Amino acid sequence: MDKNTNWWTRPCGGFDVLRQAIPLIISYGALSLMNFTDRIFLMWLGDDSMTASWHGGMLFWAAVSVPVAVGAFITAFVAQYHGSGNYQRIGRIVWQGIWFGFATMPILLLLYEPFAKVFVWFQHDESLLTLEREYYFYMLCGSAAVIGGEAAASFFRGQGKMYVEMYNNVFCVVLNIPLTCCLVFGLFGFPEWGLAGAAITSVFCLWLRFFIYVALMFIQDWKTKKCQVVAGMRVDFPLMGRLLYYGLPAGLYTSIDTITFTAFVMMIGGLGQAERDASTIAFTFNSFTYIPLGGIGIVVTSMVGNQLGANRPDLARRATITALMIGCVYAGIFGFFFVVLPGLLLYPFMSTGSSSDVYDMSTILVRFVALYLFFDTCAVIFMSALRGAGDTMFIALVMGILAPFLPIACAVGIYWFDFGVVWCWIVLTVLVLAYCLAFWLRYRSKVWESMRVIERELI
Repeated sequence: MDKNTNWWTRPCGGFDVLRQAIPLIISYGALSLMNFTDRIFLMWLGDDSMTASWHGGMLFWAAVSVPVAVGAFITAFVAQYHGSGNYQRIGRIVWQGIWFGFATMPILLLLYEPFAKVFVWFQHDESLLTLEREYYFYMLCGSAAVIGGEAAASFFRGQGKMYVEMYNNVFCVVLNIPLTCCLVFGLFGFPEWGLAGAAITSVFCLWLRFFIYVALMFIQDWKTKKCQVVAGMRVDFPLMGRLLYYGLPAGLYTSIDTITFTAFVMMIGGLGQAERDASTIAFTFNSFTYIPLGGIGIVVTSMVGNQLGANRPDLARRATITALMIGCVYAGIFGFFFVVLPGLLLYPFMSTGSSSDVYDMSTILVRFVALYLFFDTCAVIFMSALRGAGDTMFIALVMGILAPFLPIACAVGIYWFDFGVVWCWIVLTVLVLAYCLAFWLRYRSKVWESMRVIERELI
């Protein structure tokens, strides 16, 4: 069979997609494992630390969602510059994202108090509120590392060098897990800092990850002399403006999605201890599948950007559909285990003396994760293809219309009709289905195939 027609060997076929996707699945799977183990450690403390880390982490991601999305969107720029052969622009666009991250961090720290009032608005217990504020503050100290790290990671993602991110993330996770255990419980001479220890370790690893990326960028530039990493270090205002023009809509829809989801989580947090613990556990399993799927989405963004930069929309479509097939198989495997073996998966959490209410509720919610996992996969893949083209305005429009449905419908059910946590998860499932439908219809329209984020004269 001709290698150009074989599903596995053809350009943008199974081998091409998996060659880039597997490193990111491993990479993001390692991050999921880190979150998973962190929450197990915090659950063993026997207080509200696990839930506080979830709530404080969600508020942190809501606060940094816009700048992080701008940094991550650099992947599309790098991919299109790479695909069109304009390698000399890559270093400069990456540095714009790094400087943007460092400029943003002081603003986020100044806004700590106004943002932290969110915990009060949702009437959380005083003990939980104190822990949430503590975790949120420590995480803000790593905000520049997160934003800059996404920009620096885009340097490699856009060139299809996903293995660099895999090695960096796995190294930081391997370091994070034992260090978190030591700082949470005070082992081997380390101080016993509890929740603060988990947050401090996370921030340390975020900064370490960022500096490793930057060092590797300089090493590649020294070897190849193509991407002009050193020459591109200065602030380029026209290019920064171009990044913000396309990146801010990406930040807007990410922010809308994150903020509405954070409100959803906070509402559940006010329903009671069992409801918030069960939801935290279920979302931990959800992140175990969703975060690696996000890695596949990054591959789609990179491959679509590269092929559009080379004026090959046919290969961009092929890469998207190939990734969709792989993602659905991946989601199906995890969905099967969530439905058939929830008790086995919940054992590490339940072995700490949690109540039977938490176990029963967690079993139901984990099966909700299995229910919407397929639609979530499709939404991520189609949205990532649109991102690779630069169709961020449409994504922002969809998010702006649909995302508020989540907290509004949940609030109506909780405060007017006294519905419980299951109602909230039904609403979430319906929202994921709506996202999937909207992005699939846009993908089918093929409008995105004529879009580019790089300068037209460079194509």
